[in-house]
Amino acid sequence: MVGGRNPVAEQRRLRAELRRLRNSAGLTQKQVATALEWSLSKVIRIEGGTVGLSITDLKALLDLYGVTSQEQIDDLSAAARASREKAWWDAFRGHASPQLIEYIAVEASASTLSEYQTFIVPGILQTTAYIRALGEEFGFDDDGTERAIAMRTERRRLLTGEHPLEARFVLDEMVIRRAIGSPGTMREQLDFLKELNRLPTVSIQVATSDRRVTRWMQSPFTIFELPDQDHHVYVDQPGCTLIARTNPDEVGRYLDAFEQLQEPAHSSPAAELDVVIDQIAKQQA
Repeated sequence: MVGGRNPVAEQRRLRAELRRLRNSAGLTQKQVATALEWSLSKVIRIEGGTVGLSITDLKALLDLYGVTSQEQIDDLSAAARASREKAWWDAFRGHASPQLIEYIAVEASASTLSEYQTFIVPGILQTTAYIRALGEEFGFDDDGTERAIAMRTERRRLLTGEHPLEARFVLDEMVIRRAIGSPGTMREQLDFLKELNRLPTVSIQVATSDRRVTRWMQSPFTIFELPDQDHHVYVDQPGCTLIARTNPDEVGRYLDAFEQLQEPAHSSPAAELDVVIDQIAKQQA
């Protein structure tokens, strides 16, 4: 996250460390609740991240778990404070769906992103003019369009910041052929894709129209790998619904699917982004 600690990432780290410390101390959640004269539900909510954790309660837990390192206490105290801070996306709550807010929060916490898209350019890669054109096509009001621009501009900082997100994209060929807005808008968007593709941490590949169809091509999906090696998969469904998948078996299938989608692009120069874009430009000239 640009500009400081990510509240979501800090909360995840704090939850994981508290569970680890409790297990190392050989205590159950019920034993912790009894020892601290708390309700069991409070301990469960703290470890589940559904409630904030005060510094007083954190220090009570660390004392119970036998943590004496001041460095560790200070680090976890800082994580607890950061987890209660507001993130930039909090300003959009009430204007965007809860699923989208969750998606953005996980994206900001991720170390890698792998996305397959079949319909439009991924939001994090969109230019301002392209977003405006989408707003017109989808019937957004001016305020809705401006919010979309603000959100996607902020998200794009993840690709260009001091510690950039490692991002891999496979785009169906129709994503870059489909006309959104004016020819000038599309030209700018395609040139921007080429520019982003030159970043060392970004890879944008094209699944060309001569590709053999697989069942994984039915719906767009995004895989996030988090610093603790946990994975979240989001699947786009009709009606703009984001379905989250965290089951290890399901995640594994999507990881395999993304690798399969990438393979032909690795082996075929014709699938390289610049080549496809230049071919489209010649055909449309």
